[in-house]
Amino acid sequence: NLGVMIFSTQDAIIKALSGDYPVTLAIVVRSLVALPILLALVHFECGLKRLVSRNYPLLMLRGLILLVSYTSYYMALPALPLAEAIALFFVSPILVTLLASPMLGETVSPRAWGAVIAGFIGVLIIVQPGSALFEPAALLSLVSAATYALSMVLARRVGASEPASVMAFYVNAVYMVGAAIIAMLLHSSGIEAMGHPS
Repeated sequence: NLGVMIFSTQDAIIKALSGDYPVTLAIVVRSLVALPILLALVHFECGLKRLVSRNYPLLMLRGLILLVSYTSYYMALPALPLAEAIALFFVSPILVTLLASPMLGETVSPRAWGAVIAGFIGVLIIVQPGSALFEPAALLSLVSAATYALSMVLARRVGASEPASVMAFYVNAVYMVGAAIIAMLLHSSGIEAMGHPS
């Protein structure tokens, strides 16, 4: 519950700031704040030596996937009502269920498939594809949900040998470096990394 409250507060803050600051700046600041906290968590959970991991390619890949996920999500926030952006993002559990069988070899129960179908119908009701009310920015939330679901499947695989704090540290490091690089490239080309749509 605490985690959900923190993420909800973060979403509201990002939406409030999105008209004045680029999304990449939000990600960099978020990552800088989290960095010392994550280092402390790694230290107390398993020791900083665990950051030198043999699984670093998968850890980095997961970080890049989540960078795409959160960047897409933050880009959707200024253009969509907050409740709608969040509702679309929560299609990710449906996608995790769909990926569990081919990527992890897990058996999905008929009840779970029923929930997937019901959830998909709910997404169609929210997005209303083909109608005059369709908002293209909704696709950003769906991209975010899809990449987040893929990251969760990777977490299941990597988490068998890596502590949660180490996985979180790598994700945060990729956030920070990736968003900073994107921000510099956009700045050098004279493009703002997103505020309210014009």
